[in-house]
Amino acid sequence: MPISPSPIAFGEAAVATTIRLGRPDGDAAQIRLDWERHALAAAAGNDGIYDWDLRSDRIYYSPILLSLFGLTETDMGDRPESWLRRVHPDDLIWLQATLDAQANCGGKPFQIEFRFRHGNGDWHWMLCRGLSVLDAAGEPVRIVGAQTDITEHKLAKEQLRQSEERYALAALGANDGLWDWRIPEGDVFYSARWMEMLGLPGGERTGRIEDWIDLVHPEDRSDLESAVRLHLAGGSDHLEREVRVRHTSGAERWVLIRGVAIREANGAAVRMAGSMTDITARKRAEQQLLFDAFHDGLTGLPNRSLLLDRISQALDRRLRPGDPHHALILLDLDHFNTINDSLGPLAGDQVLRVTAQRLQQTRQPGDTVARIASDEFAVLVSDASDTKAALAVAQRVAAALAAPITLSRGETIVLTISCGISLSDSGYTNAGDMLRDASLAMVRAKAAGRNRIEMFDRALHDQAIARLRMETDLRQALDNQELRLVYQPIVRFSDRRIAGFEALIRWQHPQRGLIGPAEFVPLAEETGLILGIGRWAMMEAARRLALWQQSFDPTLFVSVNVSARQMLDDDVVSLVRDVLLNSGVPPSALRLEITESLLMDDPNRCAGIMQQIRDLGVSLSLDDFGTGFSSLSYLHRYPVSTLKIDRSFVRATGAGDRRAAIARLITLLAEAMDLDVVAEGIESEAEADYLGSLTCQYGQGYFFSPPVPDTEAEAMLARQAMPATGQALKSSPQAS
Repeated sequence: MPISPSPIAFGEAAVATTIRLGRPDGDAAQIRLDWERHALAAAAGNDGIYDWDLRSDRIYYSPILLSLFGLTETDMGDRPESWLRRVHPDDLIWLQATLDAQANCGGKPFQIEFRFRHGNGDWHWMLCRGLSVLDAAGEPVRIVGAQTDITEHKLAKEQLRQSEERYALAALGANDGLWDWRIPEGDVFYSARWMEMLGLPGGERTGRIEDWIDLVHPEDRSDLESAVRLHLAGGSDHLEREVRVRHTSGAERWVLIRGVAIREANGAAVRMAGSMTDITARKRAEQQLLFDAFHDGLTGLPNRSLLLDRISQALDRRLRPGDPHHALILLDLDHFNTINDSLGPLAGDQVLRVTAQRLQQTRQPGDTVARIASDEFAVLVSDASDTKAALAVAQRVAAALAAPITLSRGETIVLTISCGISLSDSGYTNAGDMLRDASLAMVRAKAAGRNRIEMFDRALHDQAIARLRMETDLRQALDNQELRLVYQPIVRFSDRRIAGFEALIRWQHPQRGLIGPAEFVPLAEETGLILGIGRWAMMEAARRLALWQQSFDPTLFVSVNVSARQMLDDDVVSLVRDVLLNSGVPPSALRLEITESLLMDDPNRCAGIMQQIRDLGVSLSLDDFGTGFSSLSYLHRYPVSTLKIDRSFVRATGAGDRRAAIARLITLLAEAMDLDVVAEGIESEAEADYLGSLTCQYGQGYFFSPPVPDTEAEAMLARQAMPATGQALKSSPQAS
């Protein structure tokens, strides 16, 4: 059937005219050439051609269209139903209506998208374009056109829509402001939230990029511009910068700017879009955290970490010729715990704040004042030419702090301080070493009576090293079985026979030999090692006593010293119970010796613990009685059974000293309170005779025997048990 040679386009654009059938006006060869061109154009565009003959109700599908459908010619057939039944039900009504309109009266070229069930069972999106072919009477006789598979395009479009939707929702949820910069024009679109963030009036608007840059803080502007240029040039995957911007109120805001460039095929950036987030609260929190990390929360002063950093900087500068020396003054408030205990922690905090204020007022420009511990402060003096200059600063600080402080509750207190000083001219290269040495000097000032200033010297360092070495060795001493017990006899005056022993601890050091308790027990107390050592000593003494009771005398007793740390920090009641259970000695044979000063540390708690021990049947002895601080009126509160007269009073009895009367008064007091008395440190016959004449039941000292190893103590008991030699123990020249 001849048709008009007017072109029918099956490519990207829809045909703009309606085709009419009639007598050909052109050459048949030209017609064939036009059709070939159209077919080639359709093939090049991957379009599938269809031709629906409305009179025969048959449809022709080109091979390309059949391949787009994923069907063969046999599968598809040539009936319209084979096409339409594969259209998605939701799209069929619109496609059918469009085709019916063309079949009934023709009209303008049409274009419609629909989903088609592909031969593999998947739904594919098809773009169908076409137009009616009319006969000479103007009636539609064919519908011809092309179809294209646009599934990938639809999926990409949907993904883009979802991505844009997600981004919009995320930006809305994050409360971000959006911006979109058209680079060639220099115009930037700003969202309403962006405008609101900077306090700008109105909603969204378009402005110049320069107006935005002008709002950025001058110190951050060059960095932001450099980052933008780098990204536009392809040097970074995206833009991300934190900058300060100026709010219309004049306030400064921190914002996080993010963005990414959109580029042409040659890589040139033509557009850049992103977001702006207000991070002012986070930046302020970070700044506060940074401040808190290096400052004391109570006083606002630099803390230990910042002080060490300042010392390090000072030492680094000192390496340059001509820079001044520095001095580090470390000071401790004397008896600060007394303020806390008596007036309460709030009063203590007020004292610390006043101290910090006064130190700040006395410092010179360039100096650093820091609080490095509870009641320890430091002053790093930036210019201290010599010891004299450092001492002058320390004395000025001490004088300023000595001014009376009136607390909010009305109490007035006066502070004194113990100071330690180290100087940078000692050749320090490490800040910690300088702080350590100032601390050593401060400790010496406290040990020397407080309220004084001490300079660091090398001897202090040597002592500290020796102490550290001893502490390390002491921690291993118990495990290595280096500790020993020696036993000093306690003699009854009535018959001069051994009634018991006092167990005393010694340390058999592998290199230094035998070390006495005065050298290592205070260190053990301070470090807490005394708890393990004390447990071992009590267990070992009770075990040895059990053997001697079985072999020699079931009435023997042993006295063991209990330190303040053991009494208050350890479960000493459980320990005593375990010792009695494991050793088998009767409770009356175990005596625990405590000092008078212990009773003053925590009187009520001590009284309770002591009563629990007495309830177990174990005796308690008050050691060095008369030398401590407890009043005699307190004595009745504590369940002690024995008083030990200190050796200073015993020595006075043999020398005719007036203090000899104190020994007699103690025995009279003990007799009135039904307490036993042990006199220690007896070194002469005269002392033994005098004390024996009083109501003093027991004595011990070198006159009878020095402390001896367990083997020698056992030998003494063996000799005492022999009828020929067991008359009395008068004196012994041996020492340990």
